[in-house]
Amino acid sequence: MNTTVDWNDVASAWGARRQQIVRDKAPTRAALLAAAALQPGQRVLELGCGTGDVARLLADQVGPAGSVLATDIAEDMVAIARGTLADLPQAEACRADLIDTGLPEASVDVVVSCMSLMFAPEPEVGLQEARRVLRPGGRLAVAVWAAPQHNPWITSVGMSAMLHGLVEGGPPVGPGQVFSLGDPEVLQRLSEDAGFTDVVVQVVDNPFAVASADEHIDRVFALTPVLADALDRADEPTRAAVRRTATEAVERYRTDDGLVLPGRALVLSGVRPEVS
Repeated sequence: MNTTVDWNDVASAWGARRQQIVRDKAPTRAALLAAAALQPGQRVLELGCGTGDVARLLADQVGPAGSVLATDIAEDMVAIARGTLADLPQAEACRADLIDTGLPEASVDVVVSCMSLMFAPEPEVGLQEARRVLRPGGRLAVAVWAAPQHNPWITSVGMSAMLHGLVEGGPPVGPGQVFSLGDPEVLQRLSEDAGFTDVVVQVVDNPFAVASADEHIDRVFALTPVLADALDRADEPTRAAVRRTATEAVERYRTDDGLVLPGRALVLSGVRPEVS
Protein backbone atom coordinates (compact mmCIF):
# COMPACT_ATOMS: atom_id res chain seq x y z
CA MET A 1 0.00 0.00 0.00
CA ASN A 2 3.07 2.23 0.26
CA THR A 3 1.75 4.19 3.22
CA THR A 4 3.94 6.84 4.75
CA VAL A 5 3.51 5.39 8.23
CA ASP A 6 4.38 2.02 9.70
CA TRP A 7 1.47 0.53 11.66
CA ASN A 8 3.83 -2.04 13.17
CA ASP A 9 5.09 0.81 15.36
CA VAL A 10 1.75 1.12 17.18
CA ALA A 11 0.49 -2.46 16.94
CA SER A 12 1.28 -3.24 20.57
CA ALA A 13 -0.68 -0.15 21.71
CA TRP A 14 -3.65 -1.21 19.60
CA GLY A 15 -3.47 -4.68 21.07
CA ALA A 16 -3.36 -3.34 24.62
CA ARG A 17 -6.38 -1.07 23.96
CA ARG A 18 -8.45 -3.51 21.94
CA GLN A 19 -11.54 -3.45 24.13
CA GLN A 20 -11.52 0.33 24.35
CA ILE A 21 -11.27 0.60 20.57
CA VAL A 22 -14.18 -1.81 20.17
CA ARG A 23 -16.32 0.41 22.42
CA ASP A 24 -15.16 3.63 20.75
CA LYS A 25 -16.17 2.61 17.25
CA ALA A 26 -19.40 0.76 18.04
CA PRO A 27 -21.72 3.04 15.98
CA THR A 28 -19.48 2.88 12.92
CA ARG A 29 -18.99 -0.85 13.24
CA ALA A 30 -22.74 -1.45 13.45
CA ALA A 31 -23.36 0.64 10.32
CA LEU A 32 -20.56 -1.15 8.48
CA LEU A 33 -21.98 -4.57 9.28
CA ALA A 34 -25.42 -3.46 8.14
CA ALA A 35 -23.90 -2.18 4.87
CA ALA A 36 -22.15 -5.51 4.31
CA ALA A 37 -25.52 -7.34 4.60
CA LEU A 38 -23.77 -10.63 5.35
CA GLN A 39 -25.45 -14.00 4.95
CA PRO A 40 -24.51 -17.38 6.46
CA GLY A 41 -22.05 -19.29 4.31
CA GLN A 42 -20.54 -16.29 2.53
CA ARG A 43 -16.84 -15.76 1.87
CA VAL A 44 -15.61 -12.43 3.24
CA LEU A 45 -12.36 -10.55 2.72
CA GLU A 46 -11.44 -7.84 5.21
CA LEU A 47 -8.87 -5.27 4.12
CA GLY A 48 -6.82 -3.65 6.89
CA CYS A 49 -8.07 -5.85 9.72
CA GLY A 50 -6.00 -4.31 12.51
CA THR A 51 -6.51 -6.30 15.71
CA GLY A 52 -9.11 -8.61 14.16
CA ASP A 53 -12.11 -7.52 16.22
CA VAL A 54 -14.22 -6.57 13.20
CA ALA A 55 -13.29 -9.91 11.64
CA ARG A 56 -14.73 -11.68 14.69
CA LEU A 57 -18.08 -10.03 14.04
CA LEU A 58 -17.90 -10.91 10.35
CA ALA A 59 -17.15 -14.53 11.22
CA ASP A 60 -20.09 -14.66 13.59
CA GLN A 61 -22.45 -13.46 10.88
CA VAL A 62 -21.30 -15.85 8.14
CA GLY A 63 -21.22 -18.74 10.60
CA PRO A 64 -19.26 -22.00 10.45
CA ALA A 65 -20.28 -22.61 6.83
CA GLY A 66 -18.75 -19.30 5.75
CA SER A 67 -15.20 -17.97 5.85
CA VAL A 68 -13.41 -14.73 6.71
CA LEU A 69 -9.93 -13.83 5.51
CA ALA A 70 -8.66 -10.89 7.57
CA THR A 71 -5.70 -9.11 5.98
CA ASP A 72 -3.40 -6.29 7.00
CA ILE A 73 -0.17 -4.89 5.61
CA ALA A 74 1.42 -4.70 9.08
CA GLU A 75 2.74 -8.07 10.19
CA ASP A 76 2.51 -7.13 13.87
CA MET A 77 -1.18 -6.33 13.45
CA VAL A 78 -1.68 -9.68 11.71
CA ALA A 79 -0.10 -11.43 14.69
CA ILE A 80 -2.60 -9.78 17.03
CA ALA A 81 -5.49 -10.60 14.71
CA ARG A 82 -4.46 -14.25 14.62
CA GLY A 83 -4.77 -14.35 18.38
CA THR A 84 -8.13 -12.58 18.25
CA LEU A 85 -9.46 -15.14 15.76
CA ALA A 86 -7.76 -18.24 17.14
CA ASP A 87 -10.97 -19.86 18.41
CA LEU A 88 -12.90 -19.32 15.15
CA PRO A 89 -12.15 -22.07 12.59
CA GLN A 90 -13.92 -20.13 9.83
CA ALA A 91 -11.60 -17.12 10.20
CA GLU A 92 -7.91 -16.61 9.51
CA ALA A 93 -5.54 -13.66 9.30
CA CYS A 94 -2.68 -13.10 6.90
CA ARG A 95 -0.48 -10.30 5.60
CA ALA A 96 -1.66 -8.74 2.35
CA ASP A 97 -1.72 -5.32 0.71
CA LEU A 98 -5.18 -3.95 0.00
CA ILE A 99 -4.08 -2.74 -3.44
CA ASP A 100 -2.78 -6.21 -4.39
CA THR A 101 -4.29 -9.01 -2.30
CA GLY A 102 -3.02 -11.87 -4.44
CA LEU A 103 -6.45 -13.50 -4.38
CA PRO A 104 -8.10 -14.96 -7.47
CA GLU A 105 -10.61 -12.89 -9.39
CA ALA A 106 -14.25 -13.22 -8.31
CA SER A 107 -13.28 -15.33 -5.30
CA VAL A 108 -15.20 -13.66 -2.44
CA ASP A 109 -18.79 -12.61 -1.78
CA VAL A 110 -18.15 -9.51 0.34
CA VAL A 111 -15.21 -7.13 0.84
CA VAL A 112 -15.10 -5.10 4.06
CA SER A 113 -12.72 -2.30 5.00
CA CYS A 114 -12.92 -0.53 8.35
CA MET A 115 -10.77 2.62 8.57
CA SER A 116 -8.04 1.38 6.22
CA LEU A 117 -8.80 2.52 2.66
CA MET A 118 -8.17 6.18 3.55
CA PHE A 119 -4.52 5.35 4.31
CA ALA A 120 -3.88 4.10 0.76
CA PRO A 121 -2.09 6.81 -1.26
CA GLU A 122 -4.09 5.58 -4.27
CA PRO A 123 -7.44 4.46 -2.87
CA GLU A 124 -8.83 4.06 -6.37
CA VAL A 125 -6.41 1.16 -6.86
CA GLY A 126 -7.66 -0.44 -3.66
CA LEU A 127 -11.24 -0.08 -4.85
CA GLN A 128 -10.36 -1.63 -8.20
CA GLU A 129 -8.75 -4.56 -6.39
CA ALA A 130 -11.84 -4.99 -4.23
CA ARG A 131 -13.99 -5.12 -7.35
CA ARG A 132 -11.64 -7.62 -8.99
CA VAL A 133 -11.80 -10.16 -6.15
CA LEU A 134 -15.58 -9.81 -5.68
CA ARG A 135 -17.86 -12.19 -7.51
CA PRO A 136 -20.45 -10.56 -9.78
CA GLY A 137 -23.21 -9.30 -7.49
CA GLY A 138 -20.84 -9.21 -4.50
CA ARG A 139 -20.92 -6.36 -1.99
CA LEU A 140 -18.41 -3.80 -0.82
CA ALA A 141 -18.65 -2.13 2.60
CA VAL A 142 -16.15 0.57 3.59
CA ALA A 143 -15.84 2.86 6.61
CA VAL A 144 -13.63 5.96 6.68
CA TRP A 145 -13.47 9.06 8.85
CA ALA A 146 -15.42 12.10 7.65
CA ALA A 147 -13.82 15.54 7.23
CA PRO A 148 -11.66 17.06 10.00
CA GLN A 149 -14.28 19.53 11.21
CA HIS A 150 -16.52 16.61 12.16
CA ASN A 151 -13.83 14.81 14.18
CA PRO A 152 -12.50 16.99 16.99
CA TRP A 153 -11.71 13.82 18.95
CA ILE A 154 -8.52 13.61 16.88
CA THR A 155 -8.08 17.12 15.48
CA SER A 156 -7.97 18.61 18.99
CA VAL A 157 -4.80 16.61 19.64
CA GLY A 158 -3.35 16.80 16.14
CA MET A 159 -3.71 20.58 15.86
CA SER A 160 -2.14 21.03 19.29
CA ALA A 161 0.83 18.95 18.15
CA MET A 162 1.08 21.06 15.00
CA LEU A 163 0.85 24.34 16.92
CA HIS A 164 3.87 23.41 19.02
CA GLY A 165 5.95 22.10 16.14
CA LEU A 166 5.60 18.43 17.01
CA VAL A 167 4.36 17.73 13.49
CA GLU A 168 4.40 19.84 10.35
CA GLY A 169 1.99 20.62 7.52
CA GLY A 170 -1.70 21.31 7.42
CA PRO A 171 -4.66 19.09 8.27
CA PRO A 172 -4.10 15.46 7.23
CA VAL A 173 -6.37 15.49 4.19
CA GLY A 174 -3.84 14.55 1.51
CA PRO A 175 -3.46 11.14 -0.14
CA GLY A 176 -2.85 8.37 2.37
CA GLN A 177 -3.83 10.49 5.37
CA VAL A 178 -6.57 10.00 7.92
CA PHE A 179 -9.10 12.42 6.37
CA SER A 180 -8.21 11.82 2.73
CA LEU A 181 -11.64 10.32 1.95
CA GLY A 182 -13.66 12.56 4.23
CA ASP A 183 -15.77 14.07 1.44
CA PRO A 184 -18.75 11.78 0.77
CA GLU A 185 -19.03 12.94 -2.85
CA VAL A 186 -15.38 12.07 -3.50
CA LEU A 187 -15.77 8.68 -1.84
CA GLN A 188 -18.84 7.89 -3.92
CA ARG A 189 -17.26 9.04 -7.16
CA LEU A 190 -14.11 6.97 -6.60
CA SER A 191 -16.21 3.88 -5.94
CA GLU A 192 -18.36 4.40 -9.01
CA ASP A 193 -15.28 5.07 -11.15
CA ALA A 194 -13.89 1.74 -9.90
CA GLY A 195 -16.95 0.01 -11.33
CA PHE A 196 -19.31 -0.29 -8.37
CA THR A 197 -23.03 0.32 -8.72
CA ASP A 198 -25.80 1.01 -6.22
CA VAL A 199 -23.29 3.07 -4.25
CA VAL A 200 -24.63 4.63 -1.07
CA VAL A 201 -22.65 6.73 1.42
CA GLN A 202 -24.10 6.99 4.92
CA VAL A 203 -23.06 9.57 7.51
CA VAL A 204 -22.59 7.98 10.95
CA ASP A 205 -22.12 10.01 14.11
CA ASN A 206 -19.54 8.30 16.33
CA PRO A 207 -18.87 10.29 19.53
CA PHE A 208 -16.01 9.34 21.83
CA ALA A 209 -16.76 9.18 25.56
CA VAL A 210 -13.78 9.36 27.89
CA ALA A 211 -13.31 10.08 31.58
CA SER A 212 -10.61 12.75 31.28
CA ALA A 213 -8.61 14.84 28.85
CA ASP A 214 -5.40 13.08 29.87
CA GLU A 215 -6.88 9.69 29.06
CA HIS A 216 -8.04 10.88 25.67
CA ILE A 217 -4.76 12.57 24.75
CA ASP A 218 -2.80 9.47 25.76
CA ARG A 219 -5.06 7.31 23.61
CA VAL A 220 -4.74 9.42 20.47
CA PHE A 221 -0.96 9.67 20.76
CA ALA A 222 -0.58 5.94 21.43
CA LEU A 223 -2.73 4.80 18.49
CA THR A 224 -1.64 7.27 15.79
CA PRO A 225 1.72 6.36 14.19
CA VAL A 226 2.73 9.88 13.14
CA LEU A 227 1.91 11.38 16.54
CA ALA A 228 3.42 8.48 18.47
CA ASP A 229 6.70 8.86 16.61
CA ALA A 230 6.73 12.64 17.03
CA LEU A 231 6.04 12.36 20.75
CA ASP A 232 8.91 9.92 21.19
CA ARG A 233 11.29 12.46 19.66
CA ALA A 234 9.98 15.52 21.51
CA ASP A 235 11.56 17.05 24.59
CA GLU A 236 9.60 17.26 27.82
CA PRO A 237 8.69 20.99 27.61
CA THR A 238 7.19 20.45 24.16
CA ARG A 239 5.24 17.43 25.33
CA ALA A 240 3.86 19.39 28.25
CA ALA A 241 2.88 22.34 26.02
CA VAL A 242 1.07 20.05 23.58
CA ARG A 243 -0.82 18.40 26.41
CA ARG A 244 -1.88 21.77 27.90
CA THR A 245 -3.17 23.05 24.55
CA ALA A 246 -5.00 19.81 23.75
CA THR A 247 -6.60 19.80 27.20
CA GLU A 248 -7.88 23.34 26.65
CA ALA A 249 -9.22 22.34 23.23
CA VAL A 250 -11.33 19.45 24.54
CA GLU A 251 -12.73 21.20 27.61
CA ARG A 252 -15.71 22.51 25.62
CA TYR A 253 -16.91 18.90 25.34
CA ARG A 254 -17.06 18.26 29.07
CA THR A 255 -20.25 16.81 30.52
CA ASP A 256 -21.26 15.74 34.02
CA ASP A 257 -19.89 12.27 33.21
CA GLY A 258 -16.59 13.27 31.60
CA LEU A 259 -15.83 14.21 28.02
CA VAL A 260 -17.92 13.36 24.98
CA LEU A 261 -15.98 14.35 21.86
CA PRO A 262 -17.78 14.47 18.51
CA GLY A 263 -16.75 12.05 15.79
CA ARG A 264 -18.20 11.22 12.42
CA ALA A 265 -17.61 8.43 9.92
CA LEU A 266 -18.73 7.69 6.38
CA VAL A 267 -19.93 4.18 5.57
CA LEU A 268 -20.14 3.21 1.93
CA SER A 269 -21.85 0.24 0.33
CA GLY A 270 -21.70 -0.82 -3.29
CA VAL A 271 -22.14 -3.80 -5.58
CA ARG A 272 -20.01 -5.36 -8.29
CA PRO A 273 -22.38 -5.55 -11.26
CA GLU A 274 -23.55 -8.96 -12.43
CA VAL A 275 -22.46 -8.05 -15.95
CA SER A 276 -19.31 -6.03 -16.58
